[in-house]
Amino acid sequence: MPNVWHVLPRPIHGLAPMEDVTDTVFRRIIASCGPPDVFFTEFIHTEIVLENRGDRPGVTPRLEHTDAERPLIAQLWGTEPEEFARAAARVAGMGFDGVDINMGCPVRKIRRKGACAALINDPALAAEIIAATKTGLLPVSVKTRIGYEHSRVDEWIGFLLTQELDALTVHGRTAAQESDGPVDWDALSRVAALARGMGVRTAILGNGDVGSRDEIDRRCAETGLDGVLVGRGVFADPFLFATDGRAGRFAAAPADEKIDLLLRHLRLYRAFWGDTRNYEILKKFYKIYLVGFDEAEELRDRLNHTRDYDQAEAVISSWSDGNR
Repeated sequence: MPNVWHVLPRPIHGLAPMEDVTDTVFRRIIASCGPPDVFFTEFIHTEIVLENRGDRPGVTPRLEHTDAERPLIAQLWGTEPEEFARAAARVAGMGFDGVDINMGCPVRKIRRKGACAALINDPALAAEIIAATKTGLLPVSVKTRIGYEHSRVDEWIGFLLTQELDALTVHGRTAAQESDGPVDWDALSRVAALARGMGVRTAILGNGDVGSRDEIDRRCAETGLDGVLVGRGVFADPFLFATDGRAGRFAAAPADEKIDLLLRHLRLYRAFWGDTRNYEILKKFYKIYLVGFDEAEELRDRLNHTRDYDQAEAVISSWSDGNR
């Protein structure tokens, strides 16, 4: 099988990994609206990948996927190289196209564990984790940030570029910034220039507040990046990656189209997760669909007060009956 990072079109338009967002349900919804060039899972701890579940070891629902979600990269996090090695091997047997190591999540409780963005301050452990993950025989990538408290492109990114990664995604903020403040596209330009100067084959992607296909292309042209992963931007437009003219039109779409898409998401979420995942997680998606039409805010508020799938369907049905 060819290395996925070598065959993806440039510039790469990717859906960024997001916790409690990019599960198989949301990925299928986005695939139906217009698939990106590459998908990522939510970030999943290596211990979860290695759990034994009866006669299906390691088959956590967080790793379930369909062909519609390909190419698909499993994003893992943790601190134990040996666990990364075993998890990468298990993921390889499940049909994934690559493994991405989370070295960028800025959540403080995660950093305190020495994981994700904390690895920016521990390059020795980061190198051990990368080497261990490579034993799983899938393409290996890293998603990180430009620095921990301050931008350290030359030191930190320069170090990662010596690790013979297949791809490297860099969020244009420091870990300390979390999701606040401007994205430093000048730093991301420096990342791309550094990679070119070192002559590495690593695909270099940026990340941070990009909201359209056109902006992906523009940012890549301006910076020399090979691609961009879009995170929150897809909340404003589930059709962002569509190439058939639907991108950019969702905000002005009729209410019934938005509600139909919401119902598809709700019913697929219910069919897949049932009672095994907190219904409350689903509520974060209501704000994606319920915008830009009369009474959208009121309907969203009513749904946010529901406690289960049946209540949600009843609220939507009542609203639809009253607006025909």
